[in-house]
Amino acid sequence: MKILIVGNGAREHAIAKTAAKSKYHPELFFYVEIPNPGLVQMASNYEIGELTDLHHLVTYVANVSPDLVIVGPESPLAAGAVDALSRKGFRCIGPTSAQARIESDKSFMREFMKRYIKRGYPNWKIVTSKKQLYEQVQQGQQIVIKPVGLTGGKGVRVYGRQVNSLEEVVNYGEELLAKDGKVLIEEKLEGEEFSLMVFTDGKNIQAMPLVQDYKYAYENDTGPMTGGMGSFSCADHLLPFVSKQDYEEAYNIVEDVVLQLSRTTKAPYRGILYGQFMQTDKGPKVIEFNARFGDPEAINVLDLLITDFVDLCMSIIEGDLLESVEFANQATVCKYLVPIGYPTNPLINSPFTVPFEQLCEAGIDLFFANVYEQEGTIYTTASRALALLARAEKPITAKQVIDDFLTRWQPKHLYYRKDIPKIFI
Repeated sequence: MKILIVGNGAREHAIAKTAAKSKYHPELFFYVEIPNPGLVQMASNYEIGELTDLHHLVTYVANVSPDLVIVGPESPLAAGAVDALSRKGFRCIGPTSAQARIESDKSFMREFMKRYIKRGYPNWKIVTSKKQLYEQVQQGQQIVIKPVGLTGGKGVRVYGRQVNSLEEVVNYGEELLAKDGKVLIEEKLEGEEFSLMVFTDGKNIQAMPLVQDYKYAYENDTGPMTGGMGSFSCADHLLPFVSKQDYEEAYNIVEDVVLQLSRTTKAPYRGILYGQFMQTDKGPKVIEFNARFGDPEAINVLDLLITDFVDLCMSIIEGDLLESVEFANQATVCKYLVPIGYPTNPLINSPFTVPFEQLCEAGIDLFFANVYEQEGTIYTTASRALALLARAEKPITAKQVIDDFLTRWQPKHLYYRKDIPKIFI
């Protein structure tokens, strides 16, 4: 069996490691922008190209002729990678570009929820002119300003955090208007965030363990937004601040989105849907949807997956999702190591070494992200570098395993948040 994975981050490294554990022992192929050393080591072959270059991608996939294609990141999904590959007869895990709009176009997502879901979202407004922007900003300071398109998790500005005056809000809004022609202004929600990801064949869903991701660059949830600095999950697959009732409400919202996306696009949504929620005093509210595995959340949940990943993927493609998907009852903690200065002014092309034997001895799993290797040395890029994962009975124990190791290692040119997770149980 041949499996081809599109993407080159730690998420794709986690997907590849999970696929490699399958009883089918698949050959692994990769289409990447950067030759991630973790993927290169596992690859039967790989191709370097822009992830949104569909002609290049389709040509390479045709040369490999895989049994299964898994599209990891959002950009090729939004560009229509699944559409282009499906037209050539290749079987893919991932939604069509029309379905991926639930992530790639936040204005579409809000309008979709208003029309079809009718619950579970904050107050919001799409503005398309400077006049509307000024009027909306003047109504109060409890707001969040968002670009409508893809930004890799780095485009959101929360009043009182990334922007501290109405003037800054207006200036950022004008930048977005000039770029996209519209901007999303939302009610600022208070509470704890959580991620609910599901596998789906377009009709049925199977939930993965809940995960909490930490988006802010610096400790105590300060600084700019990032693609994610770390995450954790609990052994019971829930989170201490999410009641069973609120979990069921969030689950039902995700299920309804899957069904309505399949119905309105006239094609089954086959792949992963990821709901990012804020647990408020009025229940869970949708912050956003993603049309793929979260990063880092995929690292947490895939490490716990007991069900054969290839069987699971094939059941999705065949439109007959497995009736049961099993995960280990352990807690996980994932921490990202990023270049100093990330995300605004990252230290790029900086060398560092990885103590592989000591990591193994400590029971920590390593996932390479956006780094490259030359003559045995790993170098940083402008994005996240490494993800470390530990499993234990409780998150606090897994956290301690990683913290103890990093205290001994003290990696040069890399930064990580010592306070992840902040909830110690």
